[in-house]
Amino acid sequence: MKKKPMKKVYHYIFYKLYRYMLSTPNSNLAVNGAVIYLCISLLFYSMTIDLLLNKFFKLHPMSGNLFMAIGLSYAFLIYYFNYWYFRKDGLYLKIEKRFINESEKQRVLGNIFVSVFVFGSIIIFMLTGFLVNKYYGGFK
Repeated sequence: MKKKPMKKVYHYIFYKLYRYMLSTPNSNLAVNGAVIYLCISLLFYSMTIDLLLNKFFKLHPMSGNLFMAIGLSYAFLIYYFNYWYFRKDGLYLKIEKRFINESEKQRVLGNIFVSVFVFGSIIIFMLTGFLVNKYYGGFK
């Protein structure tokens, strides 16, 4: 059975975050830390899409408190499902075994890609907020 390309990319992003966490003083929490970084990025991308859809298509007018409650619930769901997914049957170990022998060039390019993925999620969210506030009258 052929691996799905998006699943492979998702696993690779997790692997790079997991390897980063192994190099920190909290290496005993590497799976947890990698899942948290992954979830924060996914949450920022999701919030960016939600803000744009709500601004331009008025899909769901709601109060700030309700938005916060739904956002926090969504964040916990993303975390729970990802943590369960990568821990189930030791998938994180299988992913590590699959990618551990990457070349130095692949390692450097992978680090750049994952850094852009993680920091890009925050930058795109902030840039979206700035541009909508400056050019489209804010998020009223």
